[in-house]
Amino acid sequence: MPSEAVVKTIGLIIAPVVMITACSIMQNGLIAHYNSLEERIRQVNHKIISLLETDLSQNSIKTELPENLDSQLALKADRLHHLEHHLLPHLFHRHHILHDVLGLVYLAILTQILDMLVIAIAVTTDVGWLSQLVLGVFLIGIGILFAGIVLVSYELRTSHESIQLETHHNCQQCKQKSYKSKRSPRNHASQ
Repeated sequence: MPSEAVVKTIGLIIAPVVMITACSIMQNGLIAHYNSLEERIRQVNHKIISLLETDLSQNSIKTELPENLDSQLALKADRLHHLEHHLLPHLFHRHHILHDVLGLVYLAILTQILDMLVIAIAVTTDVGWLSQLVLGVFLIGIGILFAGIVLVSYELRTSHESIQLETHHNCQQCKQKSYKSKRSPRNHASQ
């Protein structure tokens, strides 16, 4: 194989290698985010269990009851309902999205490795249609990575909603955006 062909082959292989590196960097950040979200789910679950245990211990002890026991129990019941039916399902939804994104990143890496294999076969066999296959496989890998980035962007948006759910407060900027969208020129002109 002449030195020109070797240089050309190395040049062809560099694009998938750069993509694999980019996917790996993205994957490391996603795994850290995935693990922190897992830990948050465990913390919420632990809080639910502790709220249930305190309810059981209060029901089993028949000692002097405070005057505001009904309001305390109602507050705990409300908090428990919020954790079980609002926050925890929202966190699980985000966890599932990150799980899917990690699968897509792994698939993109696999596709780029396959592309390097197709490049090697195309160079050694000199079959014309393999060069088109090289480009096609590379673009498929880019498309898979793009889908993962779109999902991560969606998950990022929902993470902001999780914070609002957990703190029971709405973001002032979100309220302003909502107000501005309600008072858009089309809506304002019709009033």
